[in-house]
Amino acid sequence: MDAKTILAIIPARKGSKGVPGKNMKLLGGKPLIQYTIESALASKLLTTIVVSSDCDETIAFSKEWQVEAPFVRPAELAADHTPSLEVVKHAVQFYEERKTRFDYICLLQPTSPFRSEDLIDNAIQHLIETDADSLISIREIPEKHHPLWAFSITDNFLQRVVQDKDLPTRRQDLPDSFSRDGKIYLVKSTLLDQDLLMGGKMVGYHDEKSPDTNINVPEDWELAEIFFEICKKRQSSVF
Repeated sequence: MDAKTILAIIPARKGSKGVPGKNMKLLGGKPLIQYTIESALASKLLTTIVVSSDCDETIAFSKEWQVEAPFVRPAELAADHTPSLEVVKHAVQFYEERKTRFDYICLLQPTSPFRSEDLIDNAIQHLIETDADSLISIREIPEKHHPLWAFSITDNFLQRVVQDKDLPTRRQDLPDSFSRDGKIYLVKSTLLDQDLLMGGKMVGYHDEKSPDTNINVPEDWELAEIFFEICKKRQSSVF
């Protein structure tokens, strides 16, 4: 596989309504963001790792780990509803203005702290070998939550989300379905020029070796603490 240049972006704004200050909040004795920084540093294929933050504490902490944090993210890109795409494009533009362009962009969210040690590099290899435009890490959706059996409510009445009279009625007939788990997003830089973070020829990377954790609300944090203790007892390598 030819060497590719890959920019890893770790977004870590200071504002969070669900879990205040979560990126620097201690999980298992270390800041949440540290798990993602360590995963990125363990990769052999990432070219540059940058933390995008509006928080002075997070920026200072990141520099202690010898990852790049060369800018303060603008306030307008650190709001509750700021799209990840805009955060990624801001970081990419920072490097392009300094005459550095990458072949691929890797988004690593601190809210998904537990990654198996080979997840990042295996995902990168899969994306390049399949010549896909983008990749997301995925999990299989349990049969009871299958999208073909989902309902919405309109005017107080249930209706199927998928309107098809020939939908499977037996679980054995359901096709496999997957959801993104937030651990890794990979995209060709050229796709960003189309204002896309996912799209084109997209592939999934299926990894069940690490806990399925995405921290957005206090209940998620409590679950992450439980996963941490389980992994610690099993001497797992996900942290």
